[in-house]
Amino acid sequence: MVKIQTDLNNFSVFEGLFSLFASSEQAFPLTIEAGVIIPDIAVCPLCNSPLSKNGYNECQNQQAKMFGLSLKKGRLICTTTGCSFQLNLPQSALGFWFSKLSDLLESIMLSLKTKKLSSEEIALHIKETYNLSISDEYIRVRLNKIMDQTNKPIPVEKSSGVIVHDEQFVKIKGIDLKRISAVDANNSNVYHDALHKDRTAETTISVCRELKEFVNKLRAVVMDGLTASQKAYAEVFTGILIQYCLFHFAKNVRDAYKEEVGYGKGRSCVPLNNLIGFFCIMNIFFDHEREIIYLRGLQNELNGQIERINHAQYTLTKTQEYIEDTKMVYDRKATKFLCEVKKIRRRKNGIKLTLRTEEQALELLTKAKLENVFPNKVQKQIERLEKDWVHFTHCMRDNTIPPTSNKVEQFYGVTLSWVEKNNLQSKEQFYQTQKFFLMKRYTIPFFRQGIFMDFLKNTFVLLLTFGT
Repeated sequence: MVKIQTDLNNFSVFEGLFSLFASSEQAFPLTIEAGVIIPDIAVCPLCNSPLSKNGYNECQNQQAKMFGLSLKKGRLICTTTGCSFQLNLPQSALGFWFSKLSDLLESIMLSLKTKKLSSEEIALHIKETYNLSISDEYIRVRLNKIMDQTNKPIPVEKSSGVIVHDEQFVKIKGIDLKRISAVDANNSNVYHDALHKDRTAETTISVCRELKEFVNKLRAVVMDGLTASQKAYAEVFTGILIQYCLFHFAKNVRDAYKEEVGYGKGRSCVPLNNLIGFFCIMNIFFDHEREIIYLRGLQNELNGQIERINHAQYTLTKTQEYIEDTKMVYDRKATKFLCEVKKIRRRKNGIKLTLRTEEQALELLTKAKLENVFPNKVQKQIERLEKDWVHFTHCMRDNTIPPTSNKVEQFYGVTLSWVEKNNLQSKEQFYQTQKFFLMKRYTIPFFRQGIFMDFLKNTFVLLLTFGT
């Protein structure tokens, strides 16, 4: 119960004051008179004598003071000589406001944590914004406690029947683990995302069985070429379509070129004439005509330079040296051009790669084989492509099946970056981080709506009543 002295100063905020103090857990009623909170007790419980309102104590809480609040807590004392009874209002009388402040700060902490700010950065933000000093250790412990009490969010949308499967290598205190993930190809659902000791067929079978709890009818899965994953999905899901990731295929072809003809640091530089062959293979699935035309133009220029050097009257050694130097110049020109194209494609409104039809892909495969001589390791990748053609082209017959596993790669990018995934301290840290981003992904609110406005309203009421 709370009694409030209604006058011109507080009548307009009567309801706000009532809501703030009516729920107080005090053993006695409260009354507010002239901006002072006083226990509503008339006589001494020890000697039954009248009690005197003996001034007040100002609230010493530093957080309240930082908001400009001078909360006045009245004191009562017995008027009988020799009676020791006196009553100072405890801090808990203001618990409701402090709980609102705590909720506000926790919501800020959680929001900033989803943006990958450290505890130190969150503490600095709160200090600069609210002038409140909170230790980064308190923030870390508090966030851990909140996440420990929070269940892992489950998928919220109806399954599309198509899954994208991929793995990420994670290291925790020197121990290599496999992060196996399966997300829906056509919505935000994350069906599986967990750390495992390995990625064998047995492990992946257990993952597939878990997927059955969320996906009743799985039509297709997109994955890399790992044999263990293929066997696991084929065993658990009868008749499933398995689409091989075209991004992983491109990476395998590029690695084959680097191993056979690459040079420089990490053998990362591929000669111009081999780059043309590489993009002829890439052109089978996506439109890379732009790159092929430009690279062939550079090759024609290079051939003209080589012909000029050969016709000059240099010694054999000098001729070979000039030719090699000229080739490296044109290799660098090609690399610079391809970097610019990659930047353009990464822009929001940049050039997008267009997926071929299956008929176009077959025609371009034949054309690429006629126009290029491929290194042995690259030729093996082409043979694999022809052998497993059906698994590379489901995406061309069904537009709900993506051609790559980029959906999982993007999920990895926003949850754990390359640096973060190699600096985890424990599995618990991984799963706590996972909860943060799943809640953000599913747009699940950390706290109920309006918490910020509720806090401002309550603080405004207290400032009007008790402010300096």
